[in-house]
Amino acid sequence: MKKRGLWMALIALLIVGLVGCQAVGGVNLNEMLTKQLDVRSSAGSGSVEIELNWDEDAIAAEDEETQKLVKLFSKIKLQLDQVRSDEKGNMNASGSLSLNERKVPFALQVDQTTAVLTVEGAKRPLVLDAEELQAGAIPGEDLLPGISDMTTQVAEQAVRDALKQVASFVVGHLPNPPKIEAAAVQLPINGTPTDLMKVHAELNGKELGELIPVFLDSVLADGQGVKSLIEKLAAWASDLPQDLKDALGIESEDTDWTPEELTDAAQSVMDGVKELRDDYEEASAEEDWKEAFNEALTFKGDFYADKSLHIRKSDIEISLDTSLFEEEDIPLKSVVIRTSQEAWNINEDQGLGEVEVPANAMDVEELAAMKPRKLLNQLSVDSAVYGLLKNDLQIDDQYFTLSSEWGVPFASDDDGNVYLPIKETMRELGNPITFDAARKQIRFYDEPTIQEFVLTLGSDKALVNGETVQLQSPVARLGGVSYMSADDLLGLLHATYELTDGYDGEQLLEVKRDL
Repeated sequence: MKKRGLWMALIALLIVGLVGCQAVGGVNLNEMLTKQLDVRSSAGSGSVEIELNWDEDAIAAEDEETQKLVKLFSKIKLQLDQVRSDEKGNMNASGSLSLNERKVPFALQVDQTTAVLTVEGAKRPLVLDAEELQAGAIPGEDLLPGISDMTTQVAEQAVRDALKQVASFVVGHLPNPPKIEAAAVQLPINGTPTDLMKVHAELNGKELGELIPVFLDSVLADGQGVKSLIEKLAAWASDLPQDLKDALGIESEDTDWTPEELTDAAQSVMDGVKELRDDYEEASAEEDWKEAFNEALTFKGDFYADKSLHIRKSDIEISLDTSLFEEEDIPLKSVVIRTSQEAWNINEDQGLGEVEVPANAMDVEELAAMKPRKLLNQLSVDSAVYGLLKNDLQIDDQYFTLSSEWGVPFASDDDGNVYLPIKETMRELGNPITFDAARKQIRFYDEPTIQEFVLTLGSDKALVNGETVQLQSPVARLGGVSYMSADDLLGLLHATYELTDGYDGEQLLEVKRDL
């Protein structure tokens, strides 16, 4: 199914809903909505950026690693330099994902069955099942048995037709925000000067809350419009192809409504809206409402439509300030979300075909099974994605905790020397071990340090890559568990440990290995 096209139409519905319903400067916003629902193919570019402005004093009290992560995720941006999509559901996109100053370029190709993601610096592309990615192209599709077997064009068109009916009614009753204006402008779209009508709108959370009763009152004053909408939806359901009716569970009696039944259905809708209007009076007086709908949320949007009323460009900014995070004790001063997009070659042939999967591509299962070290080996060491995973996110670093009482505990002697359970320690580090009972030898290989170990019970000597290493203490057996000095074992593995007190009085041994 063509997920992107339909969801872009739904986004357009939201955009037009936010800017209002009444014509502004000669721009029919209701018709603009309908035009977006008819977009089947296009080329374009765009971006989504999330900026988190943290309370620096609060963050300064955190440890160094937390501060580093906070800085890394203070600005997240998805940049799409070029996106092309067609009526068959094929799509090509190229762009980058940025975390603060770290920028990772990528390319994505999608057809009806397959998606291939190529990340700059990765030695192998990732192949995905496009049908799984696009499940739910029709809202609720995954809940409807048999719908995936239906003709794509028929199923999507049916949803579009219903959306047009509902959206036209809803948007027709939406009031305009307090600040909205329109003006003729000329701007370059994909480098081509284009005559456009710019609609600028601003709204805050308090104003949004105040528009809700205006919308509900408008619907309540239009009983005939509600009845007309019910009639149109009933006719829509009646005209659906039989296989789609079967998938939706629509029986013939569900569509052959009498005039009296249509009147009753419209009255039920009106009763529901009246109940919502009554609920608003009570809810708007509550403190929770005032906290949710206040000036802490602001919306600004510029929308540029061409002569055909296709939205060719938009710039949106949504801001949430500190008061929205105080109750949750989140050290944020504000969150700002910005989106920008341009579109061109609307409903033209984009020249897209089926995706060709490279022979060396890996699938999701292979990627999920990879250990961090192996994953890093699949990346060029000088690439941005390697720097992000290795240096910023430190995915190959290892941390674990052993207790003196629970799980497989560590041990200590009267002199304060600490001993680790060898098998449990290797399990935490991802190193499988073998035990030779005849020789009383434990063997394991540590990939990060490229070392092969042979330990012998009762011996204070170990073989590491065939070389004899003197240990501080012999490898010992206690209660059926083999132990080795923490200083010996972790020293050879290039790891460190720290002893701390647990909540219940037990001791905790925290191991860290920075690779």
